[in-house]
Amino acid sequence: MHALRGVDFEARAGEFIVILGPSGSGKSTFLNIIGGLDRATSGEARFRDHDLTRASEAALTRYRRDHVGFIFQFYNLVPSLTALENVRLVTEIASRPMKPEAALALVGLEDRMDHFPAQLSGGEQQRVAIARAIAKQPDVLLCDEPTGALDSRTGIRVLEALTRANAETGATTLVITHNAAIAEIADRVVHFANGTIARELKNASRKQPSEVSW
Repeated sequence: MHALRGVDFEARAGEFIVILGPSGSGKSTFLNIIGGLDRATSGEARFRDHDLTRASEAALTRYRRDHVGFIFQFYNLVPSLTALENVRLVTEIASRPMKPEAALALVGLEDRMDHFPAQLSGGEQQRVAIARAIAKQPDVLLCDEPTGALDSRTGIRVLEALTRANAETGATTLVITHNAAIAEIADRVVHFANGTIARELKNASRKQPSEVSW
């Protein structure tokens, strides 16, 4: 695991943040610490009144369940379950879920709910993964290379789903990517290098995903 040195970071509710940096720069470790998957070995990581640095494993599990939605490059869908059933898995354990049907509609898949993953395109599978993450109405949405396995046209559909979910749920959204063009859809861009934040930039205006090309 990469060490993170001198990372001073704060995110506001509802903010859409893109995190850029080369492989090995600490992006994923940073995201994992925020998500309660990894524990910081020094310093402090907090979410509201949750001290993630000193929390027990049980407390971190509750934090992830109640407050965090995860989206990864690979969709991690259960192949024997339909899109609706994949989303319902999360809503059954969440404390304040939205209806699975509403989550799928939010990402534009209301007509694909009864399809199995093998019957869906890569972009549709990723949108199911987004619906699954937002269905428990998390406060924080963490996305690790969500368009990394997709072509640009399909990636734009996924980015549209992410920005819509961010706007309608108010979840603070952090997106890791190698694709610098995606930074144009963010409120703020954080650049990582050698295990620390190298610089931060605030976009004067945000582009729509349809305006992004790569």
